[in-house]
Formats: sequence, C-alpha cells, structure tokens
Amino acid sequence: MSVKWLFGYRKLKCDKGFGIRMLNLMMRYNFEYWGLKRGEKGEYEFFLLEKDYKNLLSLLDKYDLKVYSVKGRGLPFICKAHKNRWGLLVGSGIFVVILLLSSLFVWDIRVVSETDIPHNEILANLKALGCYEGSFVPAIDFEDLCIDYVNNYKDCSWISVNLRGTVAYVEIQDKRIFDEENQTPRNLVASHSGIVEKVSVYSGKSHVEDGSVVKKGDLLVSGIVDSKLERTRLCRADAEVCAVVTQSFSEEVEYAAKKQVYTGNICEKSSLRFFNFKIPLNTDQRDSARQYTSLTENNGVLLFDCIELPLSVEKEVFYEYTVEDFTYTQKEAQALAQRRIRKRFEKEFPDAELISVYAQDAFYNNKYVLTYNVKCRLDITMPKEIKTQ
Repeated sequence: MSVKWLFGYRKLKCDKGFGIRMLNLMMRYNFEYWGLKRGEKGEYEFFLLEKDYKNLLSLLDKYDLKVYSVKGRGLPFICKAHKNRWGLLVGSGIFVVILLLSSLFVWDIRVVSETDIPHNEILANLKALGCYEGSFVPAIDFEDLCIDYVNNYKDCSWISVNLRGTVAYVEIQDKRIFDEENQTPRNLVASHSGIVEKVSVYSGKSHVEDGSVVKKGDLLVSGIVDSKLERTRLCRADAEVCAVVTQSFSEEVEYAAKKQVYTGNICEKSSLRFFNFKIPLNTDQRDSARQYTSLTENNGVLLFDCIELPLSVEKEVFYEYTVEDFTYTQKEAQALAQRRIRKRFEKEFPDAELISVYAQDAFYNNKYVLTYNVKCRLDITMPKEIKTQ
C-alpha cells in the first residue's frame, strides 16, 4: 500500500449499467484494481493506480463507457494540492535531505542472540567502543569493533555486528558455550547431597559407585586420568550420576499482611524519543503524595509503513494504588506457602523425578509455617573446570 500511496491512486465509480463491461475492460488490459465494492443502487466502486487511470480514460470513448473519479489519494495529489505553498515544499525537501543523511547513522541496536549476558551490558560495552544509537556509520569499522569487543570483554567468545539499513543486529556467544564446544578439561562434582543409585561414565575416572553417599561438592568423576603409558592426561569428564536426594523446604506466612489496591485513577505521560533524546509531549499529572505502578510502551515510527525512523513515541501509563492491611485465613496462608514451595522446588530441581513428599505444618497466633521434606531422583553432576595454569 505504501508504493501505491507514493505513485498515487484514485477511487472510481461507475453506474450499474457499465459495471460488468468496465471490469472486463480492465481485465483485458491488465489494469491493477482493488477494493471492488458494489453499492446499494448497483453502482461499482474500486481503486485504480493513477497511471492506469490515465490509460483507462483513453479507452472510455472507444468502448462507450462512463466512469467518475471520486477522490485522488497519495503523494502526487498532495503535491498538486499544495503546489503554491512554497514553504511546505521547501520543508518537504529539507525533510527528504535529512532522511537521506540520517541513513549515515545507527538508528537502533538489537541483540538477537540468546545469551546469559544482559542485553543492557552488551549495549553499554558497544557504546564504550564507539557503536551506539546515533553513531556515525562511516566512522565505525565493524570488523575491528568485533575484535576489540572480544579482546576487552572476556565474557564472550565471539561477537558479530551486522548493519542492515540503519539497524545494527548483534549476535554474540558467551564464554561458557565456547568452552563447552572446545572441550575444556573439567571434573564433575555433586550438586546436591544424596545416595548414588546409578553411575554412567562416558569420559573421565569415576570416584563413586552405586550406593555411595555423597555430599554437595564431592568429586564424582575426575577429568585427570592415567594413560596406559603411566602418564596422566586431562580430559573433559562426562557422565550421568543418578542419585536420590532429600531436601527440606520451609515457608512462613504471616497472617497480617499488606496488599496493593488499585484506585482506578490512571495517568499517562508521553514523550517523543529521538535516538537517546526525549521530548515530553504532555505534563506529568501525578500527585507526588500518591503511589503508582507503571507500564511503559514504545511504538516505533514507520515511513510509508516500511522505513523505520529513529523516532518512537514512548507512552508510560501510571496506575494509582493504595496499601491496605490484609489478613490471611489459615486456608489462604496454607495455599500461599504451598505455591512458594512449589516454585522453589521447580527452580532448584527442574528435571527431578519426584519420589515422595512429607508435609508438616504448624499454626501460630500470627503466622503459618509449612515444611515439605521432598525425596526425588535426579542427575547430580555439576561441571567444575580444571585450572591448568
């Protein structure tokens, strides 16, 4: 639709008696029309590109057809309507020049890789090396930029910064993944205390066997092994050590608590963001004596629905709330404690096989205490690199 707007198009109408013949004519000459609609009185309405409309006019008398131009739309019609307003034309020209010059700057930087390194930290490191929103593209050697990043920041193994249009896309791989791919020597130690049920060693030397009792941090499989030539060598230990682990989880919930209650009053604050600059579009109407939570939304600005501009409208919505006293019932306190323990268990043992759960709770005047003794089965191997220097 943006290309049609750029070259101009018209909304046309033809009476009921000419509709079918008009459509057949446009199909015969391959005119590109769209938005065909039939009115209540049988008339036809449709849209046609300006260049096709001019060709259609030359055929109307030949085929004895009538068509009416309802409205012209697009850039040519805007320019024609304002051709005597020189200020607007000059301003439009300046805008086009600015738009072309702005292609020499980085408008946005996006991290597209899945990595443990925080994105804001990556952007801060790139800024320190001269690549940031608003930086001059010809002044950046992206190959040297990537080399300098790896040399200066040891948390990554490689990085790639590709400029597509005016947006820099960053792909990065952290050091942990690099080490795994390059077979860094390591031991395997116990991530939890437990009783070993099964040991499957793929590389390295086992230090435990079925039935062994281990504590957290104990050596399970060593990456230092003896060769047949009575010499030691380093390898990357790899194994599965399945063990039964017993863990206790406890949560306390006080009956007297506080909760947020939203009043329904909402305030909005909008600003226009250009690179790293913000221009307020309205005043902040919040009452400093009241409390709010906020939600921020950024909407980029597109030219012709396809060209990204270094502009975005940032809207921050503030929801007013008050803090009120709240008292849990015993049933509500119990449900809350259960949810907290379940969340802790899923976080600490994401791949565990649950064997049994023994629950014990206690009721007091001011709080509820819930304790879960959980028995589960899991792989307790945890890598630990061997320092060679």
